[in-house]
Amino acid sequence: MGQNNYQQQLLTELQKMNARLTAVESASQIILANQQTSTEHAQQHDNILKELLESIDAMTASWTSKSTTGKKNIANKHPALKPIIHPIFFELCGIDVNTVRGERAELLAKMPPLESGDPYETTADGVKVWRPRWTSKIDDKVNALYIAEVVQRVWDNETKPEMADEDYNRTVITTIAKSYWRNLSQQVSTHMSTEKTQKLTNKQTNSRRRGRRQTVTSHRREAVPEFERSYGYEGSAALIDTDYGSDILSCDENNLSTDTEKRRQGQNQGKGSWRVVGLEWRSLNYIAFLRVLDGIYRRRNSQGGSAEPAVKRRKVTKAKDEHKTSFDAHPSDMSPRLPKSGKSTLFNAMVRQKWLHEHKDITVVEGAEWLEEFCKNIHEGDLVGEDKKYINELEEWDADEEDNGV
Repeated sequence: MGQNNYQQQLLTELQKMNARLTAVESASQIILANQQTSTEHAQQHDNILKELLESIDAMTASWTSKSTTGKKNIANKHPALKPIIHPIFFELCGIDVNTVRGERAELLAKMPPLESGDPYETTADGVKVWRPRWTSKIDDKVNALYIAEVVQRVWDNETKPEMADEDYNRTVITTIAKSYWRNLSQQVSTHMSTEKTQKLTNKQTNSRRRGRRQTVTSHRREAVPEFERSYGYEGSAALIDTDYGSDILSCDENNLSTDTEKRRQGQNQGKGSWRVVGLEWRSLNYIAFLRVLDGIYRRRNSQGGSAEPAVKRRKVTKAKDEHKTSFDAHPSDMSPRLPKSGKSTLFNAMVRQKWLHEHKDITVVEGAEWLEEFCKNIHEGDLVGEDKKYINELEEWDADEEDNGV
């Protein structure tokens, strides 16, 4: 009886333990399943993110490709197309492609659109000579047909060896053709208007003159350190500005006046030399200062980078020894160009006092007092003979003006 009870209790305990083990196993399976689900979710998220990034990269590449196609500078990426496309514009208009580049636009300007409105006229030989409307918009019917003909000519050019595979793209060819048409249209339109032509000519002339003044100004700045060591002055670079320099003009030998030719010969200069035109507002001391800087720069070049020693400076007195390649215009021909600069200060000592009294709207400041007596302190040999003569001539000119009440 007692043994049966013991067995019954043991069986009951075993059943309880079995139930607990079953519960533990079930819990373990649930935990494992949850972990697997989390891992799967994480992997799914990674895959989705990867696909999204790939899509963005593809879209960006597509956008970049589309935007690049429409840019004007696409011609720089297809340089081989330029020498193919550009001549066709002139060939279609009956202009020899060997014509000087600067004359092509002028010839196009002399070919007005046809009064009939047709895009071209046909010669007796059956050749089409196109007449674009350069002053009209690019999408004008005639212009659109003209550009389309250019593109077609290039497109039919694929058998030539200079046509690379990447260039043989109609969209690229069309974009470059339209870009060149706009450029050419501006050139032709300028030649079709006298006013525009004159404006362009003046702009080019002023640009060349300013370029020469910039070169001289740069040379003078190079001479400043040596000038300040020699004279003991400081801050002289503040007096130098491109807009404060003389005009340096070329001479038209066919229209050179007798007086100018004599003046050039009198200053030991010949054909090809520059005519230097001073400015009315500059004081005698300021002009002398600039000429001393010019002399220092020329000597530096002729003596291997240095204007010293002083003994050598005194020996070099002839203009031809210092490679002077310009001559000064007469003081009566001085330019009225005003001293306007957005960078430099205009000191009182730089300006003729009589001129300043007549131009009260010009603002000057005090400073650079050493310049007021500079002509009296110029070192021997620092001015070449022709510069000395010009300084003396200016001094006499100023005195005559004072005496005549001019």
